[in-house]
Amino acid sequence: MASTFSHARIRSVLWQFTPVVVVALLALGYILGVALIEDGSGQRPHSLLPGVFMLAQAFALLARHRFPLTVLLFVTVLDAVTLLVSSGEIGTGTVAVMIAVFSYASTSTGRGRYLAPASLSVLAVIITMIAVQRSTLVPSEFVLAFALARNVLVFGLGVVTAEIVGQRARLLEALRERAEAAEYEKEHQAQEAVLRERALMARELHDVAAHHLTGIIVSAQAAETLRISNSQEAGEYVRQIQNAARTTLNNLRQTVGLLRADGESELAPIASIERLPELVAQASTTGTSVHLKKSGTPRDLGPLAGIAAYRMVQESLANSLSHAPGTHRAVQIDYGTASLRVTVTNGPNLLMHRKPETARAGYGLIGMAERAELLGARLRTGSVKDGSWVNTLIIPYEGQL
Repeated sequence: MASTFSHARIRSVLWQFTPVVVVALLALGYILGVALIEDGSGQRPHSLLPGVFMLAQAFALLARHRFPLTVLLFVTVLDAVTLLVSSGEIGTGTVAVMIAVFSYASTSTGRGRYLAPASLSVLAVIITMIAVQRSTLVPSEFVLAFALARNVLVFGLGVVTAEIVGQRARLLEALRERAEAAEYEKEHQAQEAVLRERALMARELHDVAAHHLTGIIVSAQAAETLRISNSQEAGEYVRQIQNAARTTLNNLRQTVGLLRADGESELAPIASIERLPELVAQASTTGTSVHLKKSGTPRDLGPLAGIAAYRMVQESLANSLSHAPGTHRAVQIDYGTASLRVTVTNGPNLLMHRKPETARAGYGLIGMAERAELLGARLRTGSVKDGSWVNTLIIPYEGQL
């Protein structure tokens, strides 16, 4: 932050003082040159007044941003006086006039901002024509052409430069605003994607968990009714199961209420890891064939773990079809000793020649990440050395839902 501020301050100082220094150095150079040059009679061939006027112009330019019109009038008058005293042969004041015109046109707004430079240009043409009447360097037939060319250059160049710089600044500002709007829209879409995914998970969480907890309650009630022993201790134990199950169900409903979005959209039916072969078979009919491989000893998973694995495979296959069509696809399910590992791989996108990260930019990974976080699982996504894209979901058995 401090470095940025320092650079901005340096640029501001340079923008303020560089033109002033340039004009002042030109003035000092002129004065020094005139002081050193003498003709054969020991007299100076030119007056020092143009250099003095130019120094006055340099000091006036210090206020060009606060009083642009006043500074423009002042430096133009000094330039006109220089022309009159030198018979139009010395144009040392033109640089300051161009700088003042540029500053005035840059800081003024509206169509009237060109009125002052145009009016001063007309007056400058007249003064230049009067001044060069006594000049021995400009032939009389070229007086009008010389006056027009000189003042079109002095006043026109400043106005045109200011217009070009202003348009560039407006273009940069428009691009900056467009970039900010695009960034805001991207964040808004990402937030909406998270809310939609949470609404889907909330419905699935409620439906699955409510179903199983209701079964616990019914089973406990049946056990209490059909128990062989009438032991008071056994009955108390069964009643504790009922109370715990009801409490868990109520707490779960409260949690689901916090996860739900404001408005619910159409939600997909409950999925499970047992339905992965159907999903793979369906995906093979809409793109390249998908190779499914399983290893390890299958074991029962919690409903949410099964849903997370299913949705991860579903989204990964959909992404591969959209962003890398025609590549080989594979699904690997590994039942380890402590965790389940689900890996989806699709080959490098050789046809479209773009980076995997760019090709697969979207909101599908958001849903995968949300589900993994809910389960305490780990989600890994990215490309490998050969350009293939790999999504891996590792779900620990301990503590799964």
